[in-house]
Amino acid sequence: MSLSEFISYNRWQKGFSLLFALLIWFTVRQGVERDSGAPVVPDGYSRTFEHLPIRVLTHASELNRFRVTPAEVTVVLRGTPDTLNRLRPQDVEVYVNIAEDSGGAPGRRAIHVNAPGAQLGSVSPQEVLIERTNPTLPPETE
Repeated sequence: MSLSEFISYNRWQKGFSLLFALLIWFTVRQGVERDSGAPVVPDGYSRTFEHLPIRVLTHASELNRFRVTPAEVTVVLRGTPDTLNRLRPQDVEVYVNIAEDSGGAPGRRAIHVNAPGAQLGSVSPQEVLIERTNPTLPPETE
């Protein structure tokens, strides 16, 4: 059987099979991206942001000021190279929410990170110490 005969023999079945294979591939790809919230990214694509300041989220009625120790963290983000290259340090939100538990009482709190389009790889340290300071003093500046 020659190559031209091989191609033309059962042409409709081969075309349908190719079309069906492409449809399956696109469906699976969309399902993977939808389930994880982001495309599957190899571990090799990461970027480290150092010395990011930590914000303290509290109730609006809370007049106390808080000291966070340590005041800065290092965050490793994973994502596509294009997304990671576009991210600036000010785009990465690092915060501690003291309103969510213990009624705003001081103590150790977990750090939360929001980075548009990227996945959190790690944050160091993972917790910070929150201490109340005098509400009448102006905020500390460095």
